[in-house]
Amino acid sequence: MRILFSPKKFCLFIVLTAISFSVAAQTDKRRIDNFPMYGQPDIERSEHLKILDEHFIATAVKTYGSRAKASREWYAQGEEFLRQNNLDFAMRRYNQSWLLDPNNHQPYWGFGRVLLRRKECDSALQQFAKARELVNDKFQRVAVMSDSGVAYGFCATLIPHENPKERNKYFERANLQFAETMRLDPGYAVAWYRWAQVLLEQKKAKEAWEKVRRAQAAGYTVPEDFLVRLRQLMPDPK
Repeated sequence: MRILFSPKKFCLFIVLTAISFSVAAQTDKRRIDNFPMYGQPDIERSEHLKILDEHFIATAVKTYGSRAKASREWYAQGEEFLRQNNLDFAMRRYNQSWLLDPNNHQPYWGFGRVLLRRKECDSALQQFAKARELVNDKFQRVAVMSDSGVAYGFCATLIPHENPKERNKYFERANLQFAETMRLDPGYAVAWYRWAQVLLEQKKAKEAWEKVRRAQAAGYTVPEDFLVRLRQLMPDPK
């Protein structure tokens, strides 16, 4: 989704970006706005930053009409940066989205995906859990659940093979997330494919082929390189 700004909104974007960047310098070489929720509650927000936060909120609400709508707008900007793999800028936009509406599931979803790309698994999974707790839109819920399955599966692959019990625990949680996703929306084609990917990592070829068939039946074109890997483990049973 391309984010288009009216002149008024573009000016607001420049002003609020400048505020965000100017207050974030940290002596530990990591900007505080690169931490989910600005590091709160572990990192106490200074009075100066609280004043700037209130100014940011007031300006955003004046432009977008409500904190909830403004939160969604800033989340969308985070999504654009995430698509560009600009993790720092994405995290900063998700933080501003969170500041505007802490009850919006979207920034937590964003936090989780950024942290996952940073391979900070424990923190990422906590953020996905918060997003699942808050999401009340049935269409977005299935996407959050699917991404949670991906997260558990990816984190499982980072656990050494010498610790099979821990790896399997994460894989089992991934499978549960995908099972719930598909219960909610059996037509969510990409989730069938994502589940097949995780099952391949578990060496469960038969189950992976079943998910591939479900993805294809729902209209998803499964990448050939994945099918090659799957055939190496088990020939196509069709």
